[in-house]
Amino acid sequence: MERLTWKYLGFGLTALLWSLLVIWVELWYLLVFDLVLFDLTVTRKFDWTLRKFGLPRYLQSTIEWLFIVLLALASSLTIKVLFVETYKIPTPSMEETLLAGDFIFVSKLAYGPRLPETPLAIPFYHNKLPSGKKSYSEKLKMPHKRLKGFSSVERDDIIVFNFPAGDTMVLQYPGQNYYSLVRQYGREYIRSEFDIITHPVDKRENYIKRCIALPGDTLQIRGGQIQVNGKTRPVLPHQKFKYYVTTNGDPLPDPLLDSLKILKTAVTYNPVNSLHVLYLAQEHVETLKSFPQVRSIKQYSEPTLSFQNQEIFPHDPHYRWTGDNFGPLMVPAKGDTLQLDMLNLPLYQRLISTYEHRDLQIVEGEIFIDGEPADSYVVQLDYFFVMGDNRHNSADSRYWGFVPEDHLLGKAVAVWFSIEPEKRIIGGLRKERIFRSIK
Repeated sequence: MERLTWKYLGFGLTALLWSLLVIWVELWYLLVFDLVLFDLTVTRKFDWTLRKFGLPRYLQSTIEWLFIVLLALASSLTIKVLFVETYKIPTPSMEETLLAGDFIFVSKLAYGPRLPETPLAIPFYHNKLPSGKKSYSEKLKMPHKRLKGFSSVERDDIIVFNFPAGDTMVLQYPGQNYYSLVRQYGREYIRSEFDIITHPVDKRENYIKRCIALPGDTLQIRGGQIQVNGKTRPVLPHQKFKYYVTTNGDPLPDPLLDSLKILKTAVTYNPVNSLHVLYLAQEHVETLKSFPQVRSIKQYSEPTLSFQNQEIFPHDPHYRWTGDNFGPLMVPAKGDTLQLDMLNLPLYQRLISTYEHRDLQIVEGEIFIDGEPADSYVVQLDYFFVMGDNRHNSADSRYWGFVPEDHLLGKAVAVWFSIEPEKRIIGGLRKERIFRSIK
């Protein structure tokens, strides 16, 4: 009797966990596996082994091992899609918060896991194989669906998302923004001289930035200072900015740079005027000020020019914005009604046509959406404005615009391993960063 009680208890707990998972992902037909669990743990009416088929021993063993491998693969993919995934930081755009070479955990539960939209893919290859070919097929596409999470995005969260401008890429230049290349060299030249590939939302490159403004916020940057809804946002302790550092005739010594953890390859030095260009956090600035060889330190601020910077969003001559003088810009929220005219259309044109898949045309100076004249548009998704902590060395929303909600992957929560780029584990291991929380 006691043994039977334990069987029912084991079945009850297992079935409860399985049922909660099925209800969460809303795949109701999987509840039938509760019957299989009941037989496996309690009744045992069916023989779930391969012995009844009379197969040779070696073949039974091979099939059993194959089943174990497939089960392990399915479990790993389930954890990756629904719970937590690991990423490697490839660039210095989030320094000093995150360093190139950090390996981080990203929580899918924070904002709710996004189910795969392109499920026919080779596991553990994001969008391409080592040969350069696509690692997925678009023959089967699923609608966007996000499960319920523990919270929603908040200002200053560090979020991971699919690169919004990564829908189209130049195969020969995978690290370059296709739309930037088109602005520089023209669409016809780029398409005629290079191979162009396109990616669906869930197969675009993964980016990581800090959320600066939420849906419904109005953002403005003045002289490098960020204002959200009219209030100045404080500078975080480890944020980096570009500085001009002038010395009394000699370059900054290597031991000083090493003590500040500044890579010598990231320093620009002009011996004619003893001018260094450095990316520094505030604590580094204070250290340099006390160094007798330093004559002056000045933070760089990109001025508003008499001409338009084509690389700054929205890439329109009416907006002479820069990375340090930007906006005001309203970040759209789901349900907002945008009043449209030819002046503000560049701000929201990609949102309407690319992210929300509406047919937007301009005919003789008049705006048409889905074939109808339009002077307004109701937004269907939430959007976010993001920036890198290394403010003058980051390609972010200032350059390519909003992050749509359906591009959101998760929240960065911890560094689990860290090694300096281009160094081996023994010499490049950063022990002080291992299992460090991310803020």
